[in-house]
Amino acid sequence: MSWYAGYTKCNHERVVHKILHDKGINTFLPEIIVPSRRKNRKILIKRPLFRNYLFIELDELRENWMRVFRTPGLARICGNGRPTPIPDDDINSIKIFVSSDRNLYPLPFLHIGARVQVMSGPLTGAIGILVKEDRKKRRLSVSVELMGQSVVVSLFDDEVKPF
Repeated sequence: MSWYAGYTKCNHERVVHKILHDKGINTFLPEIIVPSRRKNRKILIKRPLFRNYLFIELDELRENWMRVFRTPGLARICGNGRPTPIPDDDINSIKIFVSSDRNLYPLPFLHIGARVQVMSGPLTGAIGILVKEDRKKRRLSVSVELMGQSVVVSLFDDEVKPF
């Protein structure tokens, strides 16, 4: 039995996980608890560690593969031309991280000088350059050009994405 990464339609990770589980196929959907801003308050929500992905344990029997491929919401099994197994050590490492009591904050790879796009707030859609990073406070300073001037804005790390 080997683990494979399944790519799902947008926000279908839990649906595919449940359908495959009901079919008797072993799956692993790593989830984390993250803060989310709703109106004027912050709440904690559970969301998948890897958006649009879950892990599926399969053997070499063709009939099991067909049951997986016919799952609504599952777009494909990842690989180069054909499904590529994920090493058990990688899956075990993910399980250890998820089961730890530490807060996990997955972020896109960003570095000082990278171009970023603001994803929320009054500057949604603005493009700027990352000038400073405070990982402890999860804050980023982004230089955005507004009306011919460069303005440095302090944002939370989940409010930007690489551009």
